[in-house]
Amino acid sequence: MKKLLTLFFLGAIMSQLVAQAPLRSHKLRFKQEPMPRNKVALTGMEPVGQVFDNPNLPLLNRSLGENTIGETVYDLQSNSSTPNRITKLADGTLYGTYTFGTDAAGGYPERGTGYNVFTPSSQSWGPFATARIEDVRTGWPNIVTLADGTVVNVAHTSDAKLRVSKNVGGTWQYSNIPTAAPPGLLWPRMEVGGADGNTLHVIAITLPTGNGGAVYDGCDGHILYFRSTDGGTTWDKQDIKLPEVNSDYYSRMDADSYAIDASGETVAVGIIGDYGDVKIAKSSDNGDTWTTYTVKDFPIDGYVLDSGYTYDQLPPDPNAPDSLAIQSSDNAGDVLVDNDGKVHLWYGEMYILDDAAANSSYYPATMGLRYWNEDMAEDASVYAVEGIIDANGNGLADIAAISDIALYYASLTSHPSAGIDADGRIYVAYSGLTEDYINPDATPNQQHNRHVYVIFSEDGGTTWSDPLDLTSETYVEEFTDFSSVYETMFPAMARYVDFRADIIYQQDFEPGLSVRGDMDAASTNYINHIGLDVADLGIISNTTTVNPAVFDFTISPNPSSSMSILKYELAAAEPVTINVVNALGQVVKTAKLGTQNQGKHGFDLNTSAFADGMYIVTLQAGERIASSKLIVR
Repeated sequence: MKKLLTLFFLGAIMSQLVAQAPLRSHKLRFKQEPMPRNKVALTGMEPVGQVFDNPNLPLLNRSLGENTIGETVYDLQSNSSTPNRITKLADGTLYGTYTFGTDAAGGYPERGTGYNVFTPSSQSWGPFATARIEDVRTGWPNIVTLADGTVVNVAHTSDAKLRVSKNVGGTWQYSNIPTAAPPGLLWPRMEVGGADGNTLHVIAITLPTGNGGAVYDGCDGHILYFRSTDGGTTWDKQDIKLPEVNSDYYSRMDADSYAIDASGETVAVGIIGDYGDVKIAKSSDNGDTWTTYTVKDFPIDGYVLDSGYTYDQLPPDPNAPDSLAIQSSDNAGDVLVDNDGKVHLWYGEMYILDDAAANSSYYPATMGLRYWNEDMAEDASVYAVEGIIDANGNGLADIAAISDIALYYASLTSHPSAGIDADGRIYVAYSGLTEDYINPDATPNQQHNRHVYVIFSEDGGTTWSDPLDLTSETYVEEFTDFSSVYETMFPAMARYVDFRADIIYQQDFEPGLSVRGDMDAASTNYINHIGLDVADLGIISNTTTVNPAVFDFTISPNPSSSMSILKYELAAAEPVTINVVNALGQVVKTAKLGTQNQGKHGFDLNTSAFADGMYIVTLQAGERIASSKLIVR
């Protein structure tokens, strides 16, 4: 049953912002030791172990509330980077997805996309999904909405195809993305862009040999790019290899070790390698041509896993836990195109090691969320978050042993997911290990929980706020003994942030996973939505929203097919700006009209190039903003 939450005071969050500071060093109570890199990329077709009846868990108190939007027993929402799982329209409608599966004992034969909708008029989510939206078995959903509000989802199938599901008039229609790659394709990512808001950009990886596939063009698992400029009806770009994303730089590419974002004609792909470069491929012409940037340079191009290397092949690193350890990524990251077309990227830091004797290993207690944008030099990322929260202020990460860390094969600060508002503020949700929230009854032993945190930047990424723990005990209703043992993972943030940042994540009782790593017993997991009022982060806008009647603001004709006239009246001379925002929250037109005199004014808005659909037209006069809906058809 759906669980709704009550209110809490802003002061509780603000005290958390002050009291919780990121750990400013990477000091551990034990010596960092490598562990074998035995991570296996899962497709969802693998068998599972025992099933456990998980108790119902309470949710959290916050000013805009939190809801459970679905349940699933299948608990691996990503091998690495979190897919685009939630999308938001300008009118506040939300569409949330997750990998749904309940019959663990049967190997999840009904696995597919769980789907739910938040309706602004009712201020509520719909009933939990009881079946997948697809007509075939799938996994790893990614959801977007076209300019007219049409919902499009992509996921991979059991036979390594990319299945597109489009909701037309309340009915799901299905098709596959065409490919000539013989191994097949898995683990897709999708974003929407284009001048008209109808271009679908998709990336996926060819089926690796470890999953029954084959080497593709010299790379064991190769990232390929696909494009549809008509909302998925046809695909004019298929099996495209991005520049420098090939076997010259990578011998292999990992499942989910990539991300994609788009805004207007700009699209960016982040490649988050561990034994390879972290790169960004950017296109400013809707995917026709590309430029590549190296965010983190791996010292050996085209490195073959388990082949070994020598000390003299590595750059000096005084912070490395071993002379052969390499600072790299944990494969989990996100990429964002900001309102000016600049690209930003985040990833979890990881130290890795590969010598001829021990073979490939990683250091599980590595922490730090790395950040880069186009204003920086290549191979010069910085920390957005330096470490886990130092809850007791002693300057140490109080983790007794590596065995206290559940196996996600990820950094202790990982799985970033980013959003942006109209003023250019950037918000990032991520998962982080907790120093003080421990499940003493975890399997196989005592383990620390991970929580969902959020940080933000008001200056384009130059500085970042301290992390706020969104799922700490502070906000848990006190009617259960389970309040200190929540595991909250795989956060996904809606790209469009208005007065609210919308985040979904997976919550359960047991640190770790049932299908990989710890191989915990399979049990019910909850997919929750957090509506985080940005005012709760201490963000204060310099503008005030007013009723359109204050300016006698009208749009006519409305609906519009080619031209509409905006009429308004100013009580005093003020600078005026008009913005038009599409249903995806993207600004499609800006007109800065300068300071206008007191009195009546008009503005001719040419809508002939706009795609059919709903738009929000905002009139800003001085520090006051009025908004009105416009329909184009």
